[in-house]
Amino acid sequence: MELLEELLQVERRLWTNDADVYRDNLLPEAQLVFMETGVIFRDVAVEAIRAENAEGRRWAEVDITEASARRLTEDVAVLTYKVAARWNYETVPGCWLASSVYVAREGRWRLGLHQQSALSAGPA
Repeated sequence: MELLEELLQVERRLWTNDADVYRDNLLPEAQLVFMETGVIFRDVAVEAIRAENAEGRRWAEVDITEASARRLTEDVAVLTYKVAARWNYETVPGCWLASSVYVAREGRWRLGLHQQSALSAGPA
């Protein structure tokens, strides 16, 4: 499978907002950078997702466009894309530029760093 498709498969699973998917696909030392939270780590993200799920929050729409993947080394790759996503309780999606750094471990790609930069409301 092509690198871009491989990484997008993982990334799309992460956008399902499933805490177990996060726990299983992020490195234990993974860092996430969001405007709302600043820098957080895997275990904090997993607990935050569990809390969102308990409140009935989930992504209703996620549209990833302009995706690009590059291998930085044999074991490290970066994925960049534009995303428009809408929470189930919102009427208008938010738009972000996103970048994810993946590390090949135990025969599969695992997320080591994810960062989002807000663009604006509306379609990506």
